[in-house]
Amino acid sequence: MLHLTERFAQAVQTLVGDGPIKQRLSQAFAEHLGDLDETAFPVGLRRDFADLQAALSRIEPAGNETRVRANVQKMSTTEAGSHAGTIVRLYAVLLGQFVERAEPLKVVSAPKAPPRFLTNRT
Repeated sequence: MLHLTERFAQAVQTLVGDGPIKQRLSQAFAEHLGDLDETAFPVGLRRDFADLQAALSRIEPAGNETRVRANVQKMSTTEAGSHAGTIVRLYAVLLGQFVERAEPLKVVSAPKAPPRFLTNRT
């Protein structure tokens, strides 16, 4: 699953780059996520990824256009932004599964008296 997290990190990096959202979405999905299989995801995320994959592959491409690009071109900017948000959300959930939680700080009592070498002045 670490592989998935790395791929989503690359996709998110593309999404936050320069250019129109449709171009960034198309590039992020095609270059980093398009070849992933939904069965590689945790069960709770499979449906979301399958829905994203379906939304970006419904329409047959025309000419030498890619399937993802053809689908993104037919979307509104709002719809493309929503799909980009899905990628970020999936990344956050995947990342949350790998972040190790730090052990809570423990309260320790102070020494009862300062060490002798600190209290003896010459």
